[in-house]
Amino acid sequence: MPNELPPAIANEVAGWPEFRMGVTRVRVELADGRTFDDVMVAGGRVAKILGRDEIPFEASDVVAVTDFGEAPLPPGY
Repeated sequence: MPNELPPAIANEVAGWPEFRMGVTRVRVELADGRTFDDVMVAGGRVAKILGRDEIPFEASDVVAVTDFGEAPLPPGY
């Protein structure tokens, strides 16, 4: 399935508080060292990144996540 997180990462996120109904807001780290904030995860999949029209990475490249639910929202949200 497109944008599906690795199972261990998806299971970790599933145990965190929801940011909105059914959605968890996270920061992701990719295998190449890049990080992305404001990543919305729903049902074990990367659903959206706030402020972006497209997801610029493959969810299978995510190697670590951090709960980002309490961080200030970007302007306009």
